[in-house]
Amino acid sequence: MVGKFLNLKLILVLLFTVFILVIISLGSIFPNASNQGYAPAQPIAFSHKIHAGTNKIGCIYCHTGAERSRHATVPALSICMNCHRVVGLDKPDIQKLLKNFQEKRPIEWIRVHELADYVYFPHKRHVKIGVACEICHGDVKNMDVIEQYAPLTMGWCIDCHRGITTPKQLLSRLKPKEDHYKEVGPTHCTACHN
Repeated sequence: MVGKFLNLKLILVLLFTVFILVIISLGSIFPNASNQGYAPAQPIAFSHKIHAGTNKIGCIYCHTGAERSRHATVPALSICMNCHRVVGLDKPDIQKLLKNFQEKRPIEWIRVHELADYVYFPHKRHVKIGVACEICHGDVKNMDVIEQYAPLTMGWCIDCHRGITTPKQLLSRLKPKEDHYKEVGPTHCTACHN
């Protein structure tokens, strides 16, 4: 009787262990893309509210890759130094920026908007057709600390591509196809997954 109890206990422990491992594996295979509200502390306090809002610096000035590649890219320190060679030199964060620039060391920014590895999102295509950065990134010009505004889930993207949640001013420029889907953007799997 004791032997059967131990065997049952061993089987239950093994099943529980396998269950936990499956849950952990699924978590790594399907990461939670919906980090909506995620706003990590950055190595240098950077206010988009000051730069994009008050100073009206356009997104593309700093995030140059958005026009020509898949990634919007974090600006090189040389872009920052275009202004900060003379602006704000008395501030500790600008001094840190200047020191890194002089030592040719990049700032190790913490990524805020991160998609799963299996997702292909070309910034260039979206910029080219006139999708405003705010659609996905929110009202950045009023954010002191940048945060993930949208859930960036597959359903969220598909809703926009189908024109369900696409802003009216963008829809009027894109002229969705007149077929039964009325898609604004492609919704076939390989459009975003490769």
